[in-house]
Amino acid sequence: MKNIHTKGLAAGGSAALKAAAASAMLLTGLTFSPAFANPLEMDGLKPVYHLYDGEEYLGAVTDKGAVDSLVSAKIAEAQPAFAGMELEADKDFQVIKEQVFKPAVNDEQETLSKVTDSLEVKTPAVALSVNGAVAVHVEDEAAYHETLRELKLAYATPEELAQWEESGDAEEEAELKAGESRITDISIKANLSGKSTQADPEAVMTAKEAAHYLLTGERIYTASDGDSARKIAKTFSLESGRLAEWNNEAEFSKIKEGTKLVVAKDEPRVAVEIEKLQNKAEPVAFQEKKEDDAALLIGKTKVKQQGKKGEKHVTTAILAVNGKAVSEEVVGEETVREPVDKIIAKGTKELPSIGTGRFAWPAEGGYISSERGQRWGRLHNGIDIAQPDGPAIKSADHGVVKAAGAAGTFGNRVIVDHQNGYETIYAHLSSIDVRPGQKVPKGTKLGNMGNTGRSTGVHLHFEVSLDGKTKNPLNYLK
Repeated sequence: MKNIHTKGLAAGGSAALKAAAASAMLLTGLTFSPAFANPLEMDGLKPVYHLYDGEEYLGAVTDKGAVDSLVSAKIAEAQPAFAGMELEADKDFQVIKEQVFKPAVNDEQETLSKVTDSLEVKTPAVALSVNGAVAVHVEDEAAYHETLRELKLAYATPEELAQWEESGDAEEEAELKAGESRITDISIKANLSGKSTQADPEAVMTAKEAAHYLLTGERIYTASDGDSARKIAKTFSLESGRLAEWNNEAEFSKIKEGTKLVVAKDEPRVAVEIEKLQNKAEPVAFQEKKEDDAALLIGKTKVKQQGKKGEKHVTTAILAVNGKAVSEEVVGEETVREPVDKIIAKGTKELPSIGTGRFAWPAEGGYISSERGQRWGRLHNGIDIAQPDGPAIKSADHGVVKAAGAAGTFGNRVIVDHQNGYETIYAHLSSIDVRPGQKVPKGTKLGNMGNTGRSTGVHLHFEVSLDGKTKNPLNYLK
């Protein structure tokens, strides 16, 4: 078998066997020309095969076919568990041939039993090293390169990776549009190397598994038919409790073919650093500006022009390690639509404070529930307005608030001095919205109709006076 290294020696003592095994001048397969070989020296020699497992001497046999059969049987026994994998004997197992006149060996069956116990089945593999230390084993050189690719694909889409790989041949990169990004560099932050070797079949990972392990320290095992928690734990030299701790309870309790389980947890071995350019559309805020408007009363405003946001395209250079941005720098900015300012007109017209002598209805609708005149043995100096459409009480004419607050039987009341000899009173309010000294143009809300003070229900008591003498409001209201 090609997996068993057979080395030949000339006749001689067994003390020289191991030294000869290390020599590059192996005699196996050598042929001798009659001109240089003495037939008498070869007469009567018979082969003996010395078996070694590394430095350990297992014994000797005279039947090499028995050794070959044993190795083949051991490989055949292991093959079903590793379908599709090429299996072979461990290269530490060596068969060294010696030619002797009188073969003398101990119990050959005992030697073969030792071989059965010590011989390990291996598979050809590539050892992937990180900074000089072996980290994982993969199937072959193609799997090694695919592992490197999977490391990059952990944090880049296939399209991004393909674009980056092709960009090396491009003379000039196309300008990014809004919403687009482009990788400018991908690097694996570790010194990776690969070397052909042998490995235990269960230690060989797929490219995806190897990349996942290198990035996270987790080895993922995909269960085969017939696997159990105990069997998997034994294979990876784990306690069942640790295996349960590392995995989802639902998955662990029902292991079946295809179940993926974490079977190792170490420190991450590598990091993937990606540099990219990203172009994003961002809004540009509009400004709010105010303009004086002589046609508007002081305190009044109105929107003359609605504001509209603009738009700019911002290009950012991003450095990410294992998918997390560690730095961002704006490297370009282009305004593609200017914002429109919001313009607010601000009134500068003086508030009128001198009345016209023409009084507007002070409530929102309603009816006169009581007129001016004698009531309950005394003069009722105003009118009462009840059941309005709304609660607001308004100034009947331009003026200045003379008083605002609680006033005995009036409850909450407001007095407006119209600066022309007229004054008006608004009583029984539930709330007051103005303050003394405030200018109140006609129609300004003074408060809300209520039932405060001495009152028989929700209504407004409204009075008009001229030069200190009360008048009948109905003679003045329009």
